[in-house]
Amino acid sequence: MAQIRIMREDEAERVRDLWLQMCAEVGTPLSAASAQQILTNLKQYPALQDVRCFVAEEQQVLIGFLTCSISGHPVLPGRSGEIEELYVRSGPDSQIVEAEMVKQAVIFLQTQGAGSIHTRVGIGAESPEEGERRAFWQALGWENDMTIYSIYRNVPGNPTLQRIWNAYKTNHQTIADDPH
Repeated sequence: MAQIRIMREDEAERVRDLWLQMCAEVGTPLSAASAQQILTNLKQYPALQDVRCFVAEEQQVLIGFLTCSISGHPVLPGRSGEIEELYVRSGPDSQIVEAEMVKQAVIFLQTQGAGSIHTRVGIGAESPEEGERRAFWQALGWENDMTIYSIYRNVPGNPTLQRIWNAYKTNHQTIADDPH
């Protein structure tokens, strides 16, 4: 069985490589710039209080990772946790390892004061594993209780979504430049 523990800084490159593998497997390979940004971010995790990267290690090989964070609103009470990324290489025990990683993340987020913990599951054509992911979280007792709509700064291959982002940015600049 895999050992679940907190990632060490010297493992950031190996976790980044797993991240790249995860993206390639779902058909969304990352650019070199994105891969470098992920590495830069991962190297900071061990020094930060409100984020964690857990790794799954089997026979001295990293086979999975989970990133999570906790945040709070400056006015509203309570803190919220999020499991951001979860990946374990495919294998006979991969869902067991994923479940154990989730357990460790939930414990961390609870000790940091989380009153709620969320995760996101991709939908539609861009997430062919949607049904499997939903079944995984439901098997853990998690509730599917919200829908999230998103826009992104960089949407390669989707000019319609890119135009939406750019339109907001253009409107913001117009408002910022208005002297009245």
